[in-house]
Amino acid sequence: MPAEYLPLLVFPERRILQPEKGKGFPPGTQSLPSHGAQTVRIGRQIEQLEQDFARYQASLTGALAGLEPEMVLVIEIVGLLDDFKQAVEAAGLEWLGETEIDDLEAEDEGFYKIDNALERTVKPLSGRMFLAMSNMAGMQEILSLWEQWKAHKSLPHGKTKWKAIFEQLNVLRRWGIEETLVETGMIDLWQDLLDPINPDEKITFQIELFYRKNSEIRRKNENIIRSLLKSLGGRELSYFLDIPEIAFHAAKAELPAHAIQSLLDQVVAEGKDVDIELFKFAGIMYFRPTGQSLTVSEDGEGEPAIYPQGISDLPPVAALLDGAPLQLHRALEDRLLMDDAFGLEASYQPGERKHGTAMASLILHGDRSNPESEPLRRKLYCIPVMQPNHQTREHDEHMPDDIFFEDRIHIAIRRMFEGSGEVPPQAPTVKVINLSIGDPAREFIHAPSPWARLLDWLAYRYRILFCISAGNYCDEINIGFNQQQFAALSHNDKIKATVKAISQSLSSRRLLSPAEAMNAITVGAAHADDSGDAYQQYGQRVDVFPSHALFSPASRLGFGFRRSIKPDIFMPGGRQLYNAPMLNSATLYSIDHSIGAPGQKVALDSQQQGVLSNEAFWRGTSNATALATRGAVQLYDMLDRLRTEEGEDIPETLISVLIKALLVHGAKQNDTGKQHIEQALKDTRNSRQFKQVITRYLGYGTVDIERVLTCTAQRATVLGCGEIRENEVHEYAFPIPPGFSSQKIWRRLVVTLAWLTPINPNHRNLREAKLTVSPGGENWSKQILRLERQDGEWRQVERGTVQHEVLESKKQIQAFEDGETLRLRVTCKKDATDHLDAVIPYGLAVTLEAKEDIPIYQQVRAHIKPQVRIAPGIDR
Repeated sequence: MPAEYLPLLVFPERRILQPEKGKGFPPGTQSLPSHGAQTVRIGRQIEQLEQDFARYQASLTGALAGLEPEMVLVIEIVGLLDDFKQAVEAAGLEWLGETEIDDLEAEDEGFYKIDNALERTVKPLSGRMFLAMSNMAGMQEILSLWEQWKAHKSLPHGKTKWKAIFEQLNVLRRWGIEETLVETGMIDLWQDLLDPINPDEKITFQIELFYRKNSEIRRKNENIIRSLLKSLGGRELSYFLDIPEIAFHAAKAELPAHAIQSLLDQVVAEGKDVDIELFKFAGIMYFRPTGQSLTVSEDGEGEPAIYPQGISDLPPVAALLDGAPLQLHRALEDRLLMDDAFGLEASYQPGERKHGTAMASLILHGDRSNPESEPLRRKLYCIPVMQPNHQTREHDEHMPDDIFFEDRIHIAIRRMFEGSGEVPPQAPTVKVINLSIGDPAREFIHAPSPWARLLDWLAYRYRILFCISAGNYCDEINIGFNQQQFAALSHNDKIKATVKAISQSLSSRRLLSPAEAMNAITVGAAHADDSGDAYQQYGQRVDVFPSHALFSPASRLGFGFRRSIKPDIFMPGGRQLYNAPMLNSATLYSIDHSIGAPGQKVALDSQQQGVLSNEAFWRGTSNATALATRGAVQLYDMLDRLRTEEGEDIPETLISVLIKALLVHGAKQNDTGKQHIEQALKDTRNSRQFKQVITRYLGYGTVDIERVLTCTAQRATVLGCGEIRENEVHEYAFPIPPGFSSQKIWRRLVVTLAWLTPINPNHRNLREAKLTVSPGGENWSKQILRLERQDGEWRQVERGTVQHEVLESKKQIQAFEDGETLRLRVTCKKDATDHLDAVIPYGLAVTLEAKEDIPIYQQVRAHIKPQVRIAPGIDR
């Protein structure tokens, strides 16, 4: 072990305190439309709803004839309203869920909030959308309550909440074609697909149902859908997948093209109702694409290479769920623990094991261009979950049309930790799982996907950390300059032009599912690698970001759920070059797919049988995620060393959440990168919220893994971890080095809290537990170190399951006595639940550093781990 090795420290204890009574904020005045205005406006909507219900009931034929008609109601509320679920169920409706509305357009200008009665600060009210299943009896009950409210009558006992509902009601309507087919993109997709096409050709898709609490209703809906498909000449391709823990009920199906064309003809015909029973069945929530490619690999053979000898001899702590890696490749030989649970390896031909091979190579070896990167000593556990699609030119790996990736992932994780049948748990030592895959047909918009919800649930259930790629954006970039004009720009002006161009396409650069998962670490690609600058000597390829300080121009960007910070972190993903336009009038730059430098050097499967040592240069968020997983393994080994060599008490059940905290703890937004974004995008409209703008492009920053593996003389990191319950407060005392007393020096404090939360899939907030960390009794700027937040906006850092505070100052520190501490309080509150019964695992990392020659580590360690005094006369 090197002489300069200074291990991380661990808080010796914590205090459990009673929560402080919150001071709260003075409530603003909520302005709502008048009773008369609501009576007129909502009356029209209710009249329309009655007509829709009657028309729908009269149109039921075939498989739906004779069934009790049901309709899903969309109930849009403006402003604050509690206990809505109870009010809905009291009226005889079945609660289906709720979401927040980011871009609410109120039907009446009377909805607004006065924040300050003196200054009359007026803000639009936020909104929420509720979904409820109603039969005829439920509709009649709502109509009765409406008539009573309209006549200023008192509402019946148990239903008085409907008074507030009608006062704050913005929209009341039925769930229809707009949501099931238009917003999911299926109408546009099918229009493109059906021109031209054989009318008898089969079109595959996915049906997602509203999740009904009653299992008999779920089975009945399955039979109805089978019958409706059959009536149109179609069929279900798969079993119906039913996962109650994430409220997911779905099937894969196919229909002949002429049935889809009939639907399109009706949708396009203005004012014509859809009379195809399948597409108006109230039990269906969404139609979505299926059979999409999940990974895209570059084409080429690469070059032969020599790899380090030796084998991985320690049990795995990382798992790779991907395509099948080439086990016999020299980079991977004797380093993998393969578990072909789905029998997919046999479907591969030579040259097709590309993505899994590259990801395994990066996890085990890192960027092979870096001569200091050594192979991990631990095996990598691999379950192939994808297979080559031999219907495409490149045979990219995918999930087949009749398979749910939610099901394969669920089976794979359960097999690892619980086993299956007589098969025992296959990888119970795993703490982190790499998912360098995503669904290009499902960008994140508003609500987390079933896949993301599944990962959140699995993460808490098994206390594991998922590292997920943000996804790649492979479309052209319109930079606004032709090749000659762009080449004449300075580096700064090139970066400015590209940042502006990317800012114009943010809506199409959203995260790919399941990257929005809250319990996971989502990884974006930084525009960096170790391949050198030789690539500049040839070709029409252009570096549109001539800087290592920024995100990759091919990386997808945030935000995450509830505008949380996503991607959480960035890791090097290789410099992505673009092909310059050839025409002088053209300004579109297309992504370069070559396997030459720059990029990260990875192992590559060759189409030539027996060629087992080739490698090539790859780029993207998949690479960045694999490097994050590699870093997680290094963090595990560091934590394990603290337990075995330093005697620290770090429970095995809290290792994964500590790794999660430490991965983010090593992140810092690059100052140069922030300057580039400010120069390109900052203006008077966004200047007050510009920290949020920056986090959309940089997340919490790019990770320097070395900063969290060891300490230095001027940098001390102390760890804490535990399990916390609702309304508990855990307090940790971080010793402030006495050398700081009366000093006017630059110092930085980094505090990272990470946790795993259970989820409530029917609640708009999803996460059941909200944890926060703060200095006890005061804010950061008022405690003794007088620090100011550098990265992130204070509300945004509390919206996910990681709170990462980077604080700095150069202000004078007041004099203090030796023994002064910074008291950090971890608080647990309920979020998407009425009562939080679960215990919440968390990890805490705190780092203090300074540039001046103050022995920070020595002075912090002296208080964290005081020397044991030896009594006289006792032998050592």
